[in-house]
Amino acid sequence: MTSPSLTSFLEPSVDKLKVATAETQVQRAKSITRTALVAMLVLFLSIPLLNFLAGLGLVIWFAMLIFAKSSQRAADFGWLMLGAALCLFGFFLPFMLSGPTSSGMFHGWILDVLLNLGVAVFIATGRLGHLLFTPDATA
Repeated sequence: MTSPSLTSFLEPSVDKLKVATAETQVQRAKSITRTALVAMLVLFLSIPLLNFLAGLGLVIWFAMLIFAKSSQRAADFGWLMLGAALCLFGFFLPFMLSGPTSSGMFHGWILDVLLNLGVAVFIATGRLGHLLFTPDATA
């Protein structure tokens, strides 16, 4: 036989169960999506060949989102072009800082990663985030 305290521990009561509301689940999903998008953008834009391919794909994808959803197209295209120009500048940072040793190229790559992180956080999910996370009409 088990003691009453052990039985109460093994059988969860109704009071102990906590279910997240639908609004809390939506907020968690948006947070996870935003974090995953930032991580993928930084990863893809930090590898030189993927920088061109993924960057071009992201610019086209965001341009289609702007055409489809945006009411402030000129401002959104301006932010998109600024982000694309910064990421392209970051692509050349390792080559501009390279010298007789490889440490300059490594430092340039670190700066490229930080620049891509800034673009992902402040432009892709910040200024253009309203294209990604639209409020539901049913909520």
